[in-house]
Amino acid sequence: MACCRALVLAAPCDDGGTKQLGCCAILLFSAVDGLSLVAPGLRSVSVPATSIPRRTSVITAALTEIESQEAFDAILQDAGDSLVVIDYATSWCGPCKVIAPKFEEMSEKYTDAAFYKVMGDANKETDKLMRSQGVRALPTFHLWKNGKLIDSISGAKVEPLRAAIEANM
Repeated sequence: MACCRALVLAAPCDDGGTKQLGCCAILLFSAVDGLSLVAPGLRSVSVPATSIPRRTSVITAALTEIESQEAFDAILQDAGDSLVVIDYATSWCGPCKVIAPKFEEMSEKYTDAAFYKVMGDANKETDKLMRSQGVRALPTFHLWKNGKLIDSISGAKVEPLRAAIEANM
């Protein structure tokens, strides 16, 4: 299998597969005694198995897309005092595409924070979610802690985003 879709990857997937069970997608990994579960309202991002070192137990962070207000609320509630960083973007936004790889790198570097993406043009719910959060420019990054918005950065500005993450870890 060339790549896996997962909320969190714990090891390379050599020959695992995906089974649909009701509204949850469960990914099976042959190299791991366990499962990765993607909850309803969340969509995982593909991560090539070749980008994960062989024979490792180190958890590699993956970006997860938020697809509903309910998923958004659950993420903030479950995060507690952990930092949550949300990237609001669309598929047609050029600057969003430029900063996306840097945002992924940050999700791998700052493992004590949770990184998410809301694609505003994915469906009506994501568009409504983006509007409810007051997003008027793309990309916009919101940093949350203890259920409160603590910082907002508009534009594809890597250094201000990095500094905000480091200041709020």
